[in-house]
Amino acid sequence: MSDVLKNEKYRAAIDKKCNYRAWFRFLKGILYPLLKIMLPGRALGLENLPEKGGYIMSFNHRSMLDAPAAFSSIPMYWHFIAKEEFYNSAFFRWLLPRLGVIGVNRDNIDLSTIRKVVGVLKSGEILGIFPEGTRNKDASDESMLKVKHGTAMFAVRGGAKVLPVYIYRRPKFFRRTYMYIGKPIDLASMVSGPLTAEKLGELADVITKGMESAKEYLSEVMREKRYGKEVRAEKKRMKQRRKEQKRLEKLRRAEEKKAEAEQRKAEKARIRNKQTDETEKKN
Repeated sequence: MSDVLKNEKYRAAIDKKCNYRAWFRFLKGILYPLLKIMLPGRALGLENLPEKGGYIMSFNHRSMLDAPAAFSSIPMYWHFIAKEEFYNSAFFRWLLPRLGVIGVNRDNIDLSTIRKVVGVLKSGEILGIFPEGTRNKDASDESMLKVKHGTAMFAVRGGAKVLPVYIYRRPKFFRRTYMYIGKPIDLASMVSGPLTAEKLGELADVITKGMESAKEYLSEVMREKRYGKEVRAEKKRMKQRRKEQKRLEKLRRAEEKKAEAEQRKAEKARIRNKQTDETEKKN
């Protein structure tokens, strides 16, 4: 097959539109129990996830198993960005569009890809991305590669916050994968004027610092063997937060009802006064 025909075939697969949420629910129902057995995962920092979508989760990248391990640890739907080379496989050409994965040319991000990503973020969807651009094959399993500019560009143009997510150790089958979700970074608020390459570089450095902070925190937690303790404390905080949110929501509804009752009362009084005035005029 010629390169032109191959490119057209791959582009058709990359641009294929599917009901990816329905496919995700279907595949999750079938494969998720198996995934939890083969790649058990656990995430700390779930309390940092915004209540609404339209944000980016930025993962460090060590293994082909990073994405499935992330789904095992954070079992919710998000789009992933993946290199176009995956579409060399007929299986992935079938699977990736059905999961809402966005194929990207790592060397030359074209305008259609930018529009697709920005559209996903502005519609309130969640995007997962490996900002290093490729797997880090460092045997030390500690360092991170330089963060590329794409994540910063997507975040600014999509008006989306970035959550740095650090995966501790290279994921392996039948070994629990631990990760930590850091606090959201609002890159859009750091930009004024044109989005130059220099500015993108500065924003990429901000993402790097966020991921390094996430790495330092999780590494310390794992060294001190207090991951379970931190997870329990987080669950307690989240439970208290949900309780407080319910209390505030109940107060808000009560105030709205009170305001509506007062408005109805005022309207009835106005009507009575009007009727009284009309009666007096007739008399």
